[in-house]
Amino acid sequence: EMIESSSEHDESMMEDSEESDMEEDESNDAPYSYGAVGAMADDDLTMEEMFTYAIQDEHLAHGEYAYVLETFGDQAPFNNIVSAEAQHISEMTVLFEKYDLAVPADESADHLHPVADIKEALDACVAGEVDNIAMYNKFLEQDIPDDVRATFTALRNASEGHLQSFRKSLEKY
Repeated sequence: EMIESSSEHDESMMEDSEESDMEEDESNDAPYSYGAVGAMADDDLTMEEMFTYAIQDEHLAHGEYAYVLETFGDQAPFNNIVSAEAQHISEMTVLFEKYDLAVPADESADHLHPVADIKEALDACVAGEVDNIAMYNKFLEQDIPDDVRATFTALRNASEGHLQSFRKSLEKY
């Protein structure tokens, strides 16, 4: 198994941490606190939080696509889109640096979900891209600087292209 499960992670944290640290770790592992899903649940977004959710979601997508390639071999459209996700991470990193914000560590491996086959991976990636697009649309409703708006718009538009590619690949099943 490529990643340890959440329960294995929690058990190891229990052995190595104080109870208060474990509670903090559990809150970080909650599905609603990470990436696009976290952004959609957050009703009071700061620009730093938008940046954090965005880079988390881009890390998660990159991790998912890399996992599919490692597990199932060279597969379209994952083989093309994985490099686009790396570029999205770079674009978000530029914003973090420009606004003098610390770039969060990539914790996406803690949020990956193994899949049984390519069809299941494609289904998961369609859902992920839909969430990603919704997240960027939510961010674009906020009062944000023009450069941030341009980056979020470009990332959303790229995700719309990824979504089309995943849906087209799903038509084969």
